[in-house]
Amino acid sequence: MKTSRITSLFLLAGLALGATASQADGLRFFAGKEAGFKFEPTIALTGGVMKATAANDDNNFVYGLDFNMNCGLIQTADNRIRTHVQINHTNESGVKATSFELSPRYTLPIGSGFSVGAGPVIGMVKADNGVADKNLFAYGAVVGANYRKGMYYSGLDLRYLNTSERSNVGFENWALIAKVGINF
Repeated sequence: MKTSRITSLFLLAGLALGATASQADGLRFFAGKEAGFKFEPTIALTGGVMKATAANDDNNFVYGLDFNMNCGLIQTADNRIRTHVQINHTNESGVKATSFELSPRYTLPIGSGFSVGAGPVIGMVKADNGVADKNLFAYGAVVGANYRKGMYYSGLDLRYLNTSERSNVGFENWALIAKVGINF
C-alpha cells in the first residue's frame, strides 16, 4: 500500500473519531475564558525513533519537548480535547531537522489515569538534507496513549508528518515518540 493511501486512512480515522466525539458531546468555543476552566498543563521530555524519507531509509533518533493542556479555544462538554505543542529535533544520516508541531487531540479516558487520543497535526519543519535547507509546511495525524497520576506524566505517540517540498527538500516521516514529564 502506498504511503499516500496509508496517510489518507490514518487521517480519515482521526477525523472520524473527532467528528463522532464532537457530535456526541457538543462543542464549546473559547472555553478557556469560562469560570472554573482548568488548563491542567503538562511538560515532558520526548525521545524516540523516526523514519524519514529524506534519511535514505535509516531510522533516526528524535528528541524534544512536549507541552500539552486542555484546549481553551475549542472544547467538548466533558473537556476531552487536549492541545499538544511539540518541538522535535533529529540530526542523523545526513539529515538535520527541527519541527514545531501543533496537535489538538480528542482523548478518551480508559481508567486509572490512562487515556488514548487522536487528532491532526500541523506545523513547520526546518529541514536540511546536506545540500540545502528549507522551512516546510507540515501536516499529518497522531494517535497516542497517556498516563497521568498526580504530578507524574508519561505517554507514547505514533505520528505521521508530511511536508511540502521546496527545491528538492522534503521531510515526510513517521515517528514513535515516548514522553515523560510533570503535570502542573
